[in-house]
Amino acid sequence: MGLGKFFARKGSIGQTAIWVSQAFWGAIGNQIIDTENFQKSDGLKQELKKIAEYALEVRFLNDPNHPHKQEIMYQYENNYGPGLAGLTVAILDVEAEFSLNTEQNQKMFWEIIYEELEKKKIGKKMIYGSD
Repeated sequence: MGLGKFFARKGSIGQTAIWVSQAFWGAIGNQIIDTENFQKSDGLKQELKKIAEYALEVRFLNDPNHPHKQEIMYQYENNYGPGLAGLTVAILDVEAEFSLNTEQNQKMFWEIIYEELEKKKIGKKMIYGSD
């Protein structure tokens, strides 16, 4: 692993992916979502949106009207979703200007995000938002 990848994994890229995985498991633990609905494509997208909404409620608990909350959800729904990797990138895009990085760095960051989510035992269907 190169030095850049190491620092990205240990820095905001990896930490945001880990945070999203914790939000996912929190949504499961708090029964925010209907896991039976994962079997259908539309149902999966609905449940992933619930996870994203839950995650952002937690992230902005002390400031529910924070402008980043709506902006992240917009980016997630329109540009990066529906999977948890997309939610991670939506957060990073709004909070850390992900999209201003080079294409090469963005590709590396996506790889790190996938790897970190997989390490946290999140299935590919949830990571990618499709079968």
